[in-house]
Amino acid sequence: MTETRSDSQGGRSGRFRPALVEPRSAADQIARQLREALVRGTLRPGDRLATEPEMASEFGVSRATVREAIKLLRGHGMLRTQRGARGGHFVVSPQTDVLAESVGQTYGLWFDAGDVSVAEVDEARLVVERACVALAAARRTDDDLQRMRDILEAAAQPSLKLAEFLELEVRFHREIARAGRNRLLELPMTAIHIVRPRTNKLLRRHDRRRVLDQHTALYVAIEAGDPDRAVKALEKHVSFLEKERAAAVAARHRTAREIALAELDDSDGPAPSGGSRRPR
Repeated sequence: MTETRSDSQGGRSGRFRPALVEPRSAADQIARQLREALVRGTLRPGDRLATEPEMASEFGVSRATVREAIKLLRGHGMLRTQRGARGGHFVVSPQTDVLAESVGQTYGLWFDAGDVSVAEVDEARLVVERACVALAAARRTDDDLQRMRDILEAAAQPSLKLAEFLELEVRFHREIARAGRNRLLELPMTAIHIVRPRTNKLLRRHDRRRVLDQHTALYVAIEAGDPDRAVKALEKHVSFLEKERAAAVAARHRTAREIALAELDDSDGPAPSGGSRRPR
C-alpha cells in the first residue's frame, strides 16, 4: 500500500495510510437494528429477544453471527443474558457509565479531527455542571455523600502521584453528577469529565491543597442541601483552574478559545505543586 505524501495545495496528510475496508458485518447490522428498535420503543427494557435459532432464521444469517451481534449489544450494556429454563437474552436500559464512555470516546475522536477549543469544553462543563451540583444538593443521599467523602479522603493522601490525584478529581465530579439523579444531565457531564485529561494538559502547575479545599467546600454545600452555595463553590473552583492554566495559554500567544484540543500532546501537562490537606 502506498503511503500518501504531504500536499501543500491539497492539504493531504503524510501520516495517513489508507487500508482496504470490509463491508459492514452482518452482526453490526443486526446490532444496529436492535438498537434502533430500542430507541423507537419497539423493544423495551425487560423484553426477551427471540431465541438464537429463531433470530438466525429471521435475519437470514448463521447462529454464530447472531451470537456476535448479541455480544456487541452486551458490550454496550443493552442486553443481559440469563441461563436456565426461563432464560434468554433480555433488553436492558443502558447504564449511564456505559453510554458516557461511548460518548466520551466520540468526543475524543471529534477533538482529534476538528477544532473544538479548550474554552468550548470549559464552557460546556460549567453550564451543565451548574445544574448537576444544584440538583445534587437537593437530592443527594447518605450513600452519595459517603462516596464523595471516600474520594476526598483518598485525594488527601500526600503520597499520591499527580495522575492519581487528577483521576480522583474526575471521580469526585462524576459522583456529584450521579447524585443529581437526572440521567439526561449526568450523561453529558460524565462524558465531558472522561475527556477532561485533555484540558489538564494545559496545566503547568496544580495546587492540590487549594483544589482539595475547593472540593471540600463543594461537598459541604451539597451535604447542607444548599444549591446556591454549591453553585458558587463550583464557579470558584472552575475559575481557579482557569487561572492555573492562564500561564500556559499565554505562552502560546493565543486565548483558550483559539487553542484546539487536537494541538495538545503529551509534552503538555501539569507539574506537581502544593501539599495536601485532609477534608474537614
